[in-house]
Amino acid sequence: MSADWERRMKTYFHRIDFDKDGSITKRDFEGMAERFVESEKLDAVKGKELKDKLIKVWENYLKGVTSDGTKLTESVFVATMRKKLHDHQLKEALAGPLPLFFGAVDANGDGLIQRDEFSLFFQIIGLDPQLAPASFDAIDTNHDGQLSLDEFVEAGTEFFITQDEKSPARVFWGPLI
Repeated sequence: MSADWERRMKTYFHRIDFDKDGSITKRDFEGMAERFVESEKLDAVKGKELKDKLIKVWENYLKGVTSDGTKLTESVFVATMRKKLHDHQLKEALAGPLPLFFGAVDANGDGLIQRDEFSLFFQIIGLDPQLAPASFDAIDTNHDGQLSLDEFVEAGTEFFITQDEKSPARVFWGPLI
C-alpha cells in the first residue's frame, strides 16, 4: 500500500475516534449514528438503520482482529484495512451507511448535497466545517456545484479502496493528517 493510502486510513481512524482515547471501538461507530440523530438530521428509525449498518461494518470487518474484540489501535486498524482490501464484499459494506449519511445531510431534500450541506456533514462528524469546501470541490467530480448520491457514495468508498494518490476521494473525510 502507498504512503498516501496509509495516511487516509490514519485520517479516518482519527475522524471516528470520537472520544479521542487512541482507539476505535464499537461505541465510536454507534456514536457516529447518534450524532446524526442528535443533530435532528435523522429520525429515530433512520438513526437505527444507520447505526445497524455501521455496527455491521464493525462486526464483520473490525471486531475480530483484536484479542478482546473491543478496541482497535491505529496500527491494528491500518493493518486490518490493508488485509481487508481484497475482500470482494468490502466496498458494499463500506457503501452501506453512505446513502443514510447522504439523506441526513441533504437538508433541503432535493436529492443533492450543496456546499453548505456538506459543511453540515463535517460539523456532525466533529470536523471543522471550514474544511468542507475543499473536500466538496474535490469530490464534485462533474463540477456542477452539487453532489449526487452516486458521487457521494463513490467518493466515500473509494477513499478506502483506491491506490490512486490523485483520486479526489482521498479527501472525503477532510484533509489528510
